[in-house]
Amino acid sequence: MRTIFRAACRALCPSVFAALLAACGTAQPAVNPAVGQPQSALRVPSHGTSGALLYVAGNHVIQVYTYPAGSPSGSSNTPGAVTGICSDANGNVFITEAPKKSSHAGTGYVQEYAHGGTSPIASLQVPAGEMPMDCSSDATTGDLAVTQQKSSNYAPSVAIYSGGSGTPKILQTDAIGADPQCGYDDAGNLFVTSGGNVGAELAAGKSSFNTVTLDRTLGGVKHAQWDGKYFALQSFQSKHHNGEIVEERIYRVQVSGSTGKIAGITEFKNWPEKVSGSSWIDGGTIVGTPASELAFWKYPDGGKTMKVIHLKSHMMAVTLSSGS
Repeated sequence: MRTIFRAACRALCPSVFAALLAACGTAQPAVNPAVGQPQSALRVPSHGTSGALLYVAGNHVIQVYTYPAGSPSGSSNTPGAVTGICSDANGNVFITEAPKKSSHAGTGYVQEYAHGGTSPIASLQVPAGEMPMDCSSDATTGDLAVTQQKSSNYAPSVAIYSGGSGTPKILQTDAIGADPQCGYDDAGNLFVTSGGNVGAELAAGKSSFNTVTLDRTLGGVKHAQWDGKYFALQSFQSKHHNGEIVEERIYRVQVSGSTGKIAGITEFKNWPEKVSGSSWIDGGTIVGTPASELAFWKYPDGGKTMKVIHLKSHMMAVTLSSGS
């Protein structure tokens, strides 16, 4: 398997990727053993540090930086290649990972870290043969949404962990494809998409998705989140993706019923789509992981970077963990 699982998922056709998966070893157990004592996403961590922190993750590694200063504050390794990362209202961090040794029945990981910690406090149950791809926490309930896909055929689904723990409820929708991304808004509505001109919304309190048609066709979405007013989709303009250098964009989407309207586009300099990684929005700042950098821009202004931290390797995901 390619060392960076998410990049491989987007870059390779299904037939080639299936061959890679088949060559990578034995399957993982259906349920990952708990690490430490599981904690609810609504529970204040029993240990941690004060002050906001950036958790940056990539190929089997997590690095922690102070925020906004950007000073190193710890690191650790992960059993699987990181595919996504998110944090909840209490600063707990959740990391989705591919199987350590993938096969047609490989099962990935979802691990939880307390704010300031570099060792997992819990490992969530993952359905057999599923590879978690991304996550988002509902600030209104503490529920954790994890998008996933089967290692055998990339069939997507969404796992909802009530209170951020326990056995998940699995939901499906035809509106998403491989490598689905998700984001909760501040009212508890969940939006998921893989790109193109379609997504799906799970309204707060509902048990099934409503298909949402976008008024523009996007490239593969690499991250979805709520920016305080819109669903912010990190993607690129698909019609311009013909071998030339393509820069990453944030498409701000207003969802109303079954329609998603592009309300604005944030453009960036020096953020190539080919090695884009993902991003996290914090008010008027957006932090991204282009190539082997941790870059800061104004949001929604975009343009030139405000600050860049050079990393040892390309990181695939970043989240902001608030202080407790």
